[in-house]
Amino acid sequence: MHFSLIFIILLVQQKVGCYSINERETYTRSCSSGYYLDITYGRWYCSYSSNTVTSEMDNQCGYSTSCTVSATNSWLGGDPCPGTGKTLEWSDSCVSNWGDWGSWSGCPSDCTTQSLVRYRSCVKPGGGCGSAPADYISCLRVGCSSSSEISRYTPDDSVNYLSLSSNCFVLTGKTSYTFRVKAHNDVHMALGSVDSYTSGTHYEVIICGWTNSRSTIRYSIGGSECVAHDATLLSQTYFDDFWVSWSGDQVKAGTGSTVGSNTFMTCSHSPSYEVNYILIKTGWGSTGDWRFPNDVACTHETNSNVNVATDDTSCNGVSSYACASSYKRAAGSTQRTCQVQKVWSGYPLICSVSTCKIDILFIIEASYYTTSIHSSLMTVIGDLVGLMAISTNDIQVGVITYDSVVDKNIKLNAYSSATALDTAISSITIPSASSTIHIAKTLRVGFYDFVKLSNGNRFDAYRYFILIAKTYSSNYGRDVANAMRQNPRNQVFTIGISPSSSLISDLKLSAGDDDRYLQLSTPTDLYPHFNTFLQKIVTCPATAPVQRTVSCKLDIAFIVENYNLRFIKRFVVDLMDDIPVSSSGVRVGFVIYDSGARTVFGLSNYTSNEALRGAIEGIEETSSSYHYVDKGLIEARDNVFTAAGGDRTDAPNYYVFVVGPFNRNTDAVARDISSSGNNFIFAVHIGSSYHSEYQASVDSCGDYSKYTNVDYYNNLVTIREQVIGNITTCRSVVETTPGCKLDIAFIMDDSTSVSSTEFTDMKSFFKSLVARMVVGDTTVRIGVVTFGDGAVTAFPLNQYSTSADVITGIEGISRGNSVYGRSYRYVDRALEYTQKSFFTKANGDRTDAANYYVILTHGYSYGYKTMEFGSVLRSMTSVINDIFIVGVGITSSTYDADYQGAVSDTKKYIESSNFIGLQCINDMVVSNITTCPSASISPSTPVNPSCKLDIVFILETNTYSSNENYIYLKDFFSRLVQQIGVSSDTVRIGAITYNRKAYTAFDLQTYTTSDDVSDALLQLTDSTDSRFLIDSALSYAQSTFFTAANGDRDDAANYYVFTIDGIRSGAAKQGELIAANWPDTVFAIDIDSGYPSEYENTAGDSSRYFYAASYADLSSIESAVLAAISGCPVPTTTTTTTTDRSVTTTVDASLENADVSAPCPNSLLYLYPEDLTASNDGEKGMMYLMTDFVFAAPSCSRITSWEFSYSKSGWIDFMVWRPSGNKYKLVAYNTIYVDGANTTVYTVVEYERIAVLENDVIGWRCEGDNVITNGDCLGPCAEGFKASAGNIEKGDEFDWANLGTAITGTAYAIKACLEDNTVIAFSNSTFSAKIPDHLAVGSFVLVLEVTGADYTEEVNFTAMQHPSFTYALQYFAVDQIGQITIAKKLMKAKITKDFVILVEVKDSCQYSATATVSIETQNMPPEILDLPNSISISEDTEADKVLYSTNVEDPTGDDVCCTLESVSPQTLNFNLTGSGSGSRAIYSVVSGSKPAFSYKDFNSYIVKVCCDDMEDKSTGILIVNIKKPDKTSTYEPPQWFVLSVGVACAPIFLMAFLACVVLIQTMFGFE
Repeated sequence: MHFSLIFIILLVQQKVGCYSINERETYTRSCSSGYYLDITYGRWYCSYSSNTVTSEMDNQCGYSTSCTVSATNSWLGGDPCPGTGKTLEWSDSCVSNWGDWGSWSGCPSDCTTQSLVRYRSCVKPGGGCGSAPADYISCLRVGCSSSSEISRYTPDDSVNYLSLSSNCFVLTGKTSYTFRVKAHNDVHMALGSVDSYTSGTHYEVIICGWTNSRSTIRYSIGGSECVAHDATLLSQTYFDDFWVSWSGDQVKAGTGSTVGSNTFMTCSHSPSYEVNYILIKTGWGSTGDWRFPNDVACTHETNSNVNVATDDTSCNGVSSYACASSYKRAAGSTQRTCQVQKVWSGYPLICSVSTCKIDILFIIEASYYTTSIHSSLMTVIGDLVGLMAISTNDIQVGVITYDSVVDKNIKLNAYSSATALDTAISSITIPSASSTIHIAKTLRVGFYDFVKLSNGNRFDAYRYFILIAKTYSSNYGRDVANAMRQNPRNQVFTIGISPSSSLISDLKLSAGDDDRYLQLSTPTDLYPHFNTFLQKIVTCPATAPVQRTVSCKLDIAFIVENYNLRFIKRFVVDLMDDIPVSSSGVRVGFVIYDSGARTVFGLSNYTSNEALRGAIEGIEETSSSYHYVDKGLIEARDNVFTAAGGDRTDAPNYYVFVVGPFNRNTDAVARDISSSGNNFIFAVHIGSSYHSEYQASVDSCGDYSKYTNVDYYNNLVTIREQVIGNITTCRSVVETTPGCKLDIAFIMDDSTSVSSTEFTDMKSFFKSLVARMVVGDTTVRIGVVTFGDGAVTAFPLNQYSTSADVITGIEGISRGNSVYGRSYRYVDRALEYTQKSFFTKANGDRTDAANYYVILTHGYSYGYKTMEFGSVLRSMTSVINDIFIVGVGITSSTYDADYQGAVSDTKKYIESSNFIGLQCINDMVVSNITTCPSASISPSTPVNPSCKLDIVFILETNTYSSNENYIYLKDFFSRLVQQIGVSSDTVRIGAITYNRKAYTAFDLQTYTTSDDVSDALLQLTDSTDSRFLIDSALSYAQSTFFTAANGDRDDAANYYVFTIDGIRSGAAKQGELIAANWPDTVFAIDIDSGYPSEYENTAGDSSRYFYAASYADLSSIESAVLAAISGCPVPTTTTTTTTDRSVTTTVDASLENADVSAPCPNSLLYLYPEDLTASNDGEKGMMYLMTDFVFAAPSCSRITSWEFSYSKSGWIDFMVWRPSGNKYKLVAYNTIYVDGANTTVYTVVEYERIAVLENDVIGWRCEGDNVITNGDCLGPCAEGFKASAGNIEKGDEFDWANLGTAITGTAYAIKACLEDNTVIAFSNSTFSAKIPDHLAVGSFVLVLEVTGADYTEEVNFTAMQHPSFTYALQYFAVDQIGQITIAKKLMKAKITKDFVILVEVKDSCQYSATATVSIETQNMPPEILDLPNSISISEDTEADKVLYSTNVEDPTGDDVCCTLESVSPQTLNFNLTGSGSGSRAIYSVVSGSKPAFSYKDFNSYIVKVCCDDMEDKSTGILIVNIKKPDKTSTYEPPQWFVLSVGVACAPIFLMAFLACVVLIQTMFGFE
């Protein structure tokens, strides 16, 4: 009990005292401290009188605590009875100084631990009480408002309990509570399992019922008691503290605020009730004021970038939240109410950057194993999604479920509100609950098939995949998920529901990070994780992926196989996520290939990444077993990288091909493409096979950085970064601009040794050279020559003016040309042709540009004359020539020597081991051929004579002046012309060539400039004639050349300038005749003819005679000749002889062939097919023949079409039969399949139009039912037969009359249409071939190609004698396919090598054509393939040991025999042995039978081997080095040396002995 109550009780117990004393006595009265003495009554009296002295006594005592009373008149203030003894009687009491307690001080704003105070007032009269007593009490006991407490009032209602759940105070999860209450009595509490006092189980706890006298705990409301306690526990004035607890099987109650202390009731109850809620009431005359701990306030749950807008965390308080600047709501609630158990309504607000878009795909197991939890799982996922900001600008959600089958339940863009999406997800059922689980398959469907634009996936959205699994699958998902995560826009999250350890491992590996894995026991366990999980799946990464910066324009074509497209498409789409696409930056095209290839879209079709992705995803996914990637590359080249396809000239072309583990020899095509301009090949190769092929496709020189390999298709995305890095790297081919003008001829080996693939590689090489040069009229011009045993221009210098056009021109070059044979390779002839026929003004050759000959050859040049021709060309002074040679597969030093001698610098001869390796030397070659020549082209100052001159150059053209000599000759005259001012008014120049006859090369008025004449001279062709009739040539010049028609002028002197290198009498006489017509003048150029006097006389004067020691020496007389022929004529005394000049007119005849085509007849029938469609004869497996004249061909012709009616589907063979005695022979047939019933015209393709002869007839046969319709005859019926079809084939004869049945009374709906037969002709009027002279009878020579031979037409070839080669026909035969073979053993080439025959071809219509066939036989010396070489042997080499072997082969197939020609120094240490026979053999150099090799004597031998084919010989050299002995041995002299020393010393010993004897005798003298 509080101390103030004690004080009151004591005060009450203080008694009033009554006292009396006689006069003059004293009495002391004292009170306790804090009290004063109060005189309540005083009388001062005697027996007769009295005074009331109460006030006087109070005054005397002064209300003090102690007072001594004195019974005197003075003290009492008077004497009531003077003189009489008096008595003082009084009563007093001790009275407190203090009055009642005042009011308590005011409550604090928030009562926690503070106390209130109150004070007592001073009631002592006169004051002076001192410090007032204070009384303190806890503010909580008084009931002050406290934020830490919940206040609740209960009325006087003995019936109804009130729930505290509305105050958020519940008992779930608790085992006790404390409370404070102020009531008079009957504090009732119900601890219930549910929030109701009318249902559920309850413990009823009553404190101080029964008028504050008894407490109890009941088993139910109003039920039986468990325990009771009698005591008064309520103060009724203040709040009293109590506690209640329940734990195990006991319910307790106690006083105070500490649970467990001062227990006054304990109820044991088993089994115990569930306690979740508390309900309270008061009644029976008492109300209640309750206080409970306020531990229900919520705490703000705020995520990053979230601000609290309205702050109220109290029970039922509403707080609002907002996203920070530049952020937006991604999920959660913007308003939340604090609820029971400190739980907020809704979920925390989650904010993401304002630009964030996420497409979420839930991948949920719906199998046999999840049947029991499926509904709750869908509900939970629906609730989770319902919290998200679902819209097209924020988050989109799709759902697929899986077991063994994948169900695509909800597309990403199916719903635009979270509520609708929540409902949809919650409604997903399991269509079939399989016990087979395929996680990997499902992830592939989600990744490769589902997340597409067509399913709502947004291009600019992140893609989050959430895999929810309960069951482990051996078809695990980690590898697929890893592939998915390669793209930074993709993230994988996994949730395991009661997972096994294996599933946990797979899910964690699939997520790639434990932080993205969540493990649950049941689906509902996800609810507590909503906030943390949502923060992961609805927010974009802090660092957004940025597309690559591509600093150049790129045109990219993806070339993909029609196989596993789902993987390839996703791979390409993922690549392009990071590569910006635009019309001005990166452009993309797409090609698909299988057995063929097709362009899906070109480079200009799509100019944004999103549109591009949609196009790729929309490609239909089919599959093919063909993987012709080469065709894909070609398709991209021909249809994507074109102007029409969007290709840009200022952007490199990137070919990115994707191919699996399949072999398709793409390297040749790839090299060809790479060679053309800025083309680059990138390979994405799947699998472990054919690495080298596809590596070679990107680069044949070992740089495989553009090659990427991956093991499986589904792992393609794992190489994403590597491929992106490759295809976004800017690459270009560096073009070289020479500092001078260059005219370049590419001279390509077209011999048979170059295969088709190698020919393509060669073209690719030359294209790569062009791509690295700037081509134009002011820089480089390029043309191409191809060669075999001759040469031809593929295209001239002036045909193309840009690199791209030149590359296109090279691409169009085909193998083979009728101008030359391909069996042999003559580089010298190619050089000669290029000089003569290619580098011409008409072909674009420029006088101010150097001429570069760039040759590519695949072997040796027959005759080994490259060096000679190369030297001649480089020595020319009229033009600057330089030669560059690329040798492929050159294996012999002999060949190397020939080619190295042709170039001016060893760097200009470059070798490659094969054609593939050519691409590895292109930069080296470009550097060579774009280097300007050291000598510059400086135009000469022309000599301008003061008179008019008509000059003819008369050039010898025969065997002696041919080949390199002729080049010297033409260069000499060309250089002369360049130094003479040629014009139509002053100097005119023409040219004559001669041998046994003379020919006008060009007349005086053909060319009017020095450059044109010079160019024409260089084009002159040499001859193999062996004559040099200069006298006839001079006569021809005088009579035929110098005419007005040829530009001869009467007022101009005629100058005859001739060359000769042999002896010819009569020239002088002709010179005299010319000189007689002064000012006609002859100038003689004698090239070591051996007949100087004749030609000096021909010139008429030594000043007009010029001698050169050789053709190469002509330059030495250039200035003298120039001075002579540019001077005006000097009159001389001559004898005039008049001769008649005859004029020879040459008439060129030509044959004109008229193209006459016969009109197509209306019909071979007298009825039209459409008139005969009424019926079908019902026959099966029959063939038919129409023998009536209306079905017979009227003339030689061919069938163009068949018109017929048919009644049903089936195969028809339309046949042509030819009468053959009593039978018919099947000529041919056309086959067609018809479908349904119709009347139609079948037009026969050109190459199957059957050739027919007059009276050939038609028919048909059907595989099953006869489908040709028929009808009744409208007139006389046609004649014919039908018979069982059998197996008749072309060329078979059939007896229709005896084996068939006559057709009667029926007309069939069939007719044919004819056109004229094609006229037969040879593809060329002349054919030529070069063959070895040893070919056996029956050997192949060549095939004559004809045109116009119709289908099944019989063509006959006939060999005929040529009038000029009457001996030739016996040696050759021609068969009926135009193949010429050897009919008789040929003569050796050195005897007769030229053969010419005529061949006539005649077709069935008797059209004919004739061709001239020229055949040249030749012999080549044997080739010793492995010499020269060198070897080393030791001194102790044993006898008959093979030291070195070499292969010997005769190119023309002659038998070969080899001998040991010589050994230097001469020795018997070597022999030669051979094996094999005929044109091929192996010969070996072996040691002799008694070899004696000594390093000290001879440390090296030169062994020469001679091989002979009975016509020509070859020599090979083997250098044999003797090895120096490894160590020095003791010298042992030969026996003869010891013997000779002994013999030589014997006389000396004898003389010494005799001398000693004489000396002794002399000194000691014996007597």
